[in-house]
Amino acid sequence: MSINKAESALALKDWAIESVNARMRSSNFQSGSRFALDPRISHERRIQLIKAFDDIDIDRSGKLSFEEIFNYLKDINDEVDDNYVKTIFESMDANKDGQVSIEEFINTYLNQVDGLSESVAKLRQKILEKRRDLATNNEQLQDAIKSERINSWGIMEGSLLTVRVVEAQNLASFSGKPSAYVNLLCERQQIATKIIKNERNPNWDESFSFKISSGNGELLIQVFNEGTISKDDLLGTCSVSLKEFEDQQKQEKWFHLQGRSNSARILLSVQWIHRKTEYLKKIIDNLDNEILSDTAEMEKIEAEMRKLGTNPLGMFKKDTWVDKLEGKVISEVQEIADKHFEALGSLDQVQKMMLGIFTVLAVFTSFARPDLANLTWAGGVWSRELSGWSVPSYRYAGISIVLLVLYDFLWVFANFEYLVFDIHQDPQINLHRFSFVTGFFNFVLKILLFIVMVKSYITLKAQENTNLLGN
Repeated sequence: MSINKAESALALKDWAIESVNARMRSSNFQSGSRFALDPRISHERRIQLIKAFDDIDIDRSGKLSFEEIFNYLKDINDEVDDNYVKTIFESMDANKDGQVSIEEFINTYLNQVDGLSESVAKLRQKILEKRRDLATNNEQLQDAIKSERINSWGIMEGSLLTVRVVEAQNLASFSGKPSAYVNLLCERQQIATKIIKNERNPNWDESFSFKISSGNGELLIQVFNEGTISKDDLLGTCSVSLKEFEDQQKQEKWFHLQGRSNSARILLSVQWIHRKTEYLKKIIDNLDNEILSDTAEMEKIEAEMRKLGTNPLGMFKKDTWVDKLEGKVISEVQEIADKHFEALGSLDQVQKMMLGIFTVLAVFTSFARPDLANLTWAGGVWSRELSGWSVPSYRYAGISIVLLVLYDFLWVFANFEYLVFDIHQDPQINLHRFSFVTGFFNFVLKILLFIVMVKSYITLKAQENTNLLGN
C-alpha cells in the first residue's frame, strides 16, 4: 500500500504530519514509550517508520497480524514459509498478545540497528588492528630480508627456540608431595625453573630461550624433586626432536613424563624461529586473508543495513540479480581502488580532476565525430558535482558511463587506422587523427573514471548507513 508516485511533495508532507499526529493521539502509542523518547529516532525517521508500519497494516487496525506480516514478507521474498514467518513474528511480538503494535515494530527496528551497528563497529576495530599488525610485520619483514644470514645448517644465524614451562600434573615422590622444578637441556645449554614446594600439580609459567645453531638435536625435559639431604630425585623425563617445530608455529601440548608415575605429564609451549623471513611472510599472508574475510563479513552486514532501511522487515527482502551484480562490481572495484587510487589523495578531488580532463578530451573528440553523447554526459555529471550527489544519481551515472564505454569501443574499433602520430599533408586527416587519439585516451579515462565514481558511490552509501544509525 505504498503512496502513488504521482502525489505531490506537499501532499506527502501533509499526509506524514497528519499520520504522526494521529499516531501520537492513538491508544497504540504511549508518550513514555521508547519510540517517543529514544533520541536516535528523528522526526523524519519517525515519519518513515510509521509509513512502513502502515504499508503492512492492510486493515488499518493499528496492529499487525501474523497474516499481514506473512503476506508482506511473501511479496518481498517468495522463499519464506510459515515457520520462517512464525519465528520472525514471535520475535517482534514482545508481549505475546498475537499482534505487533507500533511500539513493538519500532523496538524491533531499534534492536536490529543496535545489533548491526555493534557488529560493524567490532569488525571495523578488528580490521584496523589487523592492518596495524600487517604494517608492523611488513616493516619487520623488510628488516629481516636485509639482516637475515643463513648458516651452513640451513637455518638463520641467531635462531631462537622459545620454551614456556606452564605446569605439570600427577607428579609422584617417595617422600609425599614433591618440591619440583624443571631442567631443560638443548644444544649444550641448560636452564632450570624455580622450585614449587609440596605440590603434585605445580604451575611454573616461566619462559626461556635457547640459541640454536644446527637444529638437529633434541629438547630434553627433566622434572626433579629437590632433595633435602641426598641429591635431587628425578621424577620424570621426556625428549622431543627440534624437527617437530620446523613449521615455526607456536605449539602448546602435553608431554608424557617417563618415571615414577605412569600418569605424570608436563605442559609446554614451544616455538622455534629458524627462518624469520618465511615466518613473517606466513603471518602477513594470514593477516591478509583474515582482513579479506572480515571485510567481506562487514560488507555483508552493511548490505543488511541497507536492506533494513526504515523497515524492520526490510532485511528479509530477497536479493535480485541487479543487487548481486552491483555487489560483485562494488567488491571488484573496491579492491582495485584501494590498491591503485589510495595514494592520489582526496577521492572528491580526484573525481573532479578526471572529470575535467574527460570534458576537455570530449571537446577535442567532437571534431572527429558529430555526436554530443560524451559532452552531454559530462554536462550532466558536472551539474551533479555542483548540486550534490545522491546514491540514485551515482547509479544512473555509472550505468550511462558503461553504455558510453561500449559506444566508444565500437567507434574506436571502426576508426583504428587513425591511431597514428605522424603529420599528414592533408590538414583534415591530421584533425581526424588528433581527434581520434584524444577520443582513444578519453575511452581509457572513462574506465578509470568509472572506478573512481564507484568508489565514491561506496563512500556515499557508507555515509548513508552512518546517518541511518545517527538518526
